[in-house]
Amino acid sequence: VQSSHRRGGGVAQGVAQLKSPPFVLSAITRSHLRFLASSSSSWILTMRSAWVMRSVAAGRPSTMTTAGLRRTYFATAHSRSQVAAGPGENKSWMLNLLGYYGAESTRLRNAESVFQTCVDQSSKKAWLTRGRVVNDFRPRHALLLAHVWLVHKRLLADGESGKLMQEAIFDLMWEDTSMRIRSMGINELSVNKNLSEVQKYSFPLLVAYDQAMALPTKVEREDHLGAASWRNLWMADANLTVEHCMEMAAYLNREHEALQNLDGEAFYEGRIPWGAVPSWTGIKSLVNESELGSGDAMLAEEAAVDAASDDDALGEWREALAVNGKRYWWHVKTRESRWEKPF
Repeated sequence: VQSSHRRGGGVAQGVAQLKSPPFVLSAITRSHLRFLASSSSSWILTMRSAWVMRSVAAGRPSTMTTAGLRRTYFATAHSRSQVAAGPGENKSWMLNLLGYYGAESTRLRNAESVFQTCVDQSSKKAWLTRGRVVNDFRPRHALLLAHVWLVHKRLLADGESGKLMQEAIFDLMWEDTSMRIRSMGINELSVNKNLSEVQKYSFPLLVAYDQAMALPTKVEREDHLGAASWRNLWMADANLTVEHCMEMAAYLNREHEALQNLDGEAFYEGRIPWGAVPSWTGIKSLVNESELGSGDAMLAEEAAVDAASDDDALGEWREALAVNGKRYWWHVKTRESRWEKPF
């Protein structure tokens, strides 16, 4: 883009060239653009790089956007090896020149990897079937937020580095939230307003979880975790039993303990061994089964099938959102991306 601009063609011509089908960005080029967008380079280069990333993404599900980078380049098993190189490792001089191995760049990659594990865990179908979480924006957001909160609690013990990592992860979450808002067809001028509304009910949930974990006994902690989950995950559904909510409380308490004991290197690289989604086996989930509607009957049938299946099998094709809110799919191994559902 810059060379085109120097020749007199302008930025628009350069972007048009980038949008041509044969154009494929290398990993180094993507890293360079992200480095420019997040470094202390001149504001012209920063704005131009960020604008190019968004412009190209508007034309195809490219890895030029931050979200695309997270889902197609950073947030896979490949990204787990992308941490700061040790003294004995062979660093690429080009990547080193571009700041790839710097503290901030490494922290951003790690944050993207950790956040993606939260997205993956909260995307499992079992939450919607046997977990009875309604497939609407607010319950699904609360589910993702619960896993981000668990990561946040783990980072509290890591001092200043943990604080910076928390900030990066929450930035990613709000960015992801904005894209989910756009995917609902919300006008761009109203996205920030809707994001503020989401944050208004997100922070009280985080406070409720914090207060629950501050209680002295396990019974008290799980009792308050269950109540907070009932209000936010199940929107205070009066037909949902206490036992059903307590399964979620036990899950949160269990995952909290597991993360506290997880090796720091594995955690920061995004290698988080999340536990299985609660089975709710032998639990009466509804107070009054006679109030089941046609949709609930279908949900119960899906839950029965899901209970016998592997709820951890997310598959190699993952769903994601572009910056403009448009849905696309990407492959975790080949990093191929498509607008159409490939399966």
